[in-house]
Amino acid sequence: MKPAILLLLSAVCGFSHSMNQAAILLDFQQDGIQAELQFPAGRFNNDVLQSCRAVTPAGLNYQSKLTAPMARVNFDGAPYDVMRLHFTAPAQANQFDLRCDAVFTQLPTQAVLVSIRTDWRAGIFATEPQLRGVLRGAEPVLRIERTSGNWLRGFQGIFALGVRHIAEGTDHLLFLLVLLLPAPLLAIRGRWCSYREVSHCFWQTGKIVTAFTAGHSLTLAAGTLHWLHLPSRPVEVLIAVSILVSAVHAFKPVFPGREMWIAGGFGLVHGMAFASTLAELGLQRTERLAGILSFNLGVEAMQLTVVACVLPALLLFSRTPFYAVVRVCGALFGGIAAAAWILERLFQLHNPVEPWINLAARQSGWLAPAVTAIALLAWLTTELGRYSVCAVQPKFPSKNLIPQIMEKTIELQ
Repeated sequence: MKPAILLLLSAVCGFSHSMNQAAILLDFQQDGIQAELQFPAGRFNNDVLQSCRAVTPAGLNYQSKLTAPMARVNFDGAPYDVMRLHFTAPAQANQFDLRCDAVFTQLPTQAVLVSIRTDWRAGIFATEPQLRGVLRGAEPVLRIERTSGNWLRGFQGIFALGVRHIAEGTDHLLFLLVLLLPAPLLAIRGRWCSYREVSHCFWQTGKIVTAFTAGHSLTLAAGTLHWLHLPSRPVEVLIAVSILVSAVHAFKPVFPGREMWIAGGFGLVHGMAFASTLAELGLQRTERLAGILSFNLGVEAMQLTVVACVLPALLLFSRTPFYAVVRVCGALFGGIAAAAWILERLFQLHNPVEPWINLAARQSGWLAPAVTAIALLAWLTTELGRYSVCAVQPKFPSKNLIPQIMEKTIELQ
């Protein structure tokens, strides 16, 4: 992980040379505070850095324990000395003063950026650390307050992250949407043709969404709890492959009636990508179960919202002659996007399709209602056309009815 000085440098305009920067990242845990010290290599010895301490406003020192000795680490080519200390409060305290007196005694010009990297109660996680202040020789003490926030705030923060991950994760949504394209249809003799009843279509959609949810929930939990680990690159390639498979199926039935199993199987792959997102948050062991639940709920909330917005348009279009064009165009778009992602993730090639996908995702607020309105217009046009044909068609007795009429006539005579 990059040091705070690289993540937060843009927020501190007064310092222009990153090699003069040092950083302290604070992780609030149930049993205390973990502090990671990142200082330019060779500038201070072990004793100087280990003298950094946390003090209550009443002057009581937090108990300090070295949890990781000084190690030399390169961040973007720059060498740093990294040390980890654990502070335990002498009593219940929501604020403390952070002091590194020995550092400024040895080098008064040193600047130390202090940020909170993880704090469940405040909804702060490692992907977006928050700068709390700067320690300098002229200001060697920084007051850290933790008077606001609660457990629910962290839960809401992870939930919002799950929503955002799906909203911005166009590959996850594209797989699900392309797999739903043939949901209103029936496969007969290797072709998509007549449409299903509305209730059957809802049942089919529900099975696909539920299977996808079950699949990615399993690997999300397993990956976050470190029971399962796969390199990110193969996972990303397999996600693109899942879109390609669903696109081929939308074009021509490959596994009709078994979409639920495909959704569940590839859902296992998508869950590993979700787990990598949670792993970057720096959650503690006691927070991971709550994080898995809240993140998954956020994913499902956004996923169901998208399906609810798209399904009416699919149902309306499927009752019109235009759906064949909609389905084929959707399958081609999904196939092209998947192929571009596969080439990009395998060979680091430029992806010319992704900007268009991201543009469509950003415009989804008005695009989904517009597509539904077009689908409604197409359905109304089709229904009016059928009514007009029936209205002008001459009403002749059916062939089956003519013999019956002749028999009745003979009986009357």
